[in-house]
Amino acid sequence: MHAMKNSHRNLAVSNSSKRRTPGARHQIGLTLIELMISLVLGLVLVGGVLSIFVSTNQTAKLNDNLMRVQENARGAFDLMAREIREAGQNPCGARKNIVNVLRSSGTIPVWTDWNLGTLRGYDNTEDVTGIKAFGTATAARVSGTDAVLVIKADADEKAMASHDTGTTMLTLATGSSFQENDIAFLCDALSSAIFQIYDSSPASGVDKGKNLDHKADSSNMNCGNVLSYAPGTTCPTVVKKFEVNSGTPEVRIAPLASAFWYVGNSAGGKRALYRSKITRSGSGGNTIIMSPDEIVPDVHDLQITYLTRSGTNGDLATNWVSASSITDWADNNPTAQVMAVKLDLTLQTVDKVSTSQAVIQRHLIYVAALRNRDIFVP
Repeated sequence: MHAMKNSHRNLAVSNSSKRRTPGARHQIGLTLIELMISLVLGLVLVGGVLSIFVSTNQTAKLNDNLMRVQENARGAFDLMAREIREAGQNPCGARKNIVNVLRSSGTIPVWTDWNLGTLRGYDNTEDVTGIKAFGTATAARVSGTDAVLVIKADADEKAMASHDTGTTMLTLATGSSFQENDIAFLCDALSSAIFQIYDSSPASGVDKGKNLDHKADSSNMNCGNVLSYAPGTTCPTVVKKFEVNSGTPEVRIAPLASAFWYVGNSAGGKRALYRSKITRSGSGGNTIIMSPDEIVPDVHDLQITYLTRSGTNGDLATNWVSASSITDWADNNPTAQVMAVKLDLTLQTVDKVSTSQAVIQRHLIYVAALRNRDIFVP
């Protein structure tokens, strides 16, 4: 009996001790309010991290696109400016007394007419159907953009060994890459001739492209068999032999390189900077062949202005003018000779990177001075 009383007394003491144990209530788990607060704090933290990630990604994307725009602009300016500076370049340095026997149907093609000017600009409303017309097809020129034509002799020049005016045969000192129907620029220190090659290797047992025939034929654009200088649009008739003897000026021949720079349509409804090179007139002889190459993508616009020099006192003009303001593009124009070209390119990013999710455009300007211009003498 006594033992049972002690047992009850000990149990009561034990229960009383459990009720008074400090911190017992905190061991039963989190409340709903505490759990919700923890979730909210976690979401705020994750949202902040995601926001930083998205912002960093957008910044990196923006920088990448702008860097690409800068690289495209640098490439476009380097290529265009280099060719513009070389307008009128030829192996003999002659810029006068240049005869052009390329006169299909009595008209000299605009892309070979050296005497009209080795650099010629076209305003954004001038449609150059003889080279590249306005249109919506891929590589067609975009209306509202400027364009420029550059004519020069290519750098792949060769030395002449002999010229037989009777057989209209030009013999090179070495073989070359000339082919039938190629357009060539032949010159010495006194005069030059632009003509179409009738046959590039008529003689057997010689290097390819070593013997070049310049005779006129119904299959080509040559108006006659002689290469002497004739003023105006008259086809030359006086025979000239390009002498290759000791004591005479060296005779050189090179391909004629005509290039048309413009903004055209590209894939995906975009625009690009194109260079259309006219290297030869095709197997038919009278068919013009253009080779448009996309040079720089995502070029939205090209505007070109020109700086001229007075033929009276040699002073440069005070204002840049558009192509439509120039009526005479001849290299030796005594009134207003073009001396420099200002290129204004509008390029845009590939991706939509702005806050409004639109492409970003950048205007970049470059000035190229022409080299092959006559020196003004008062």
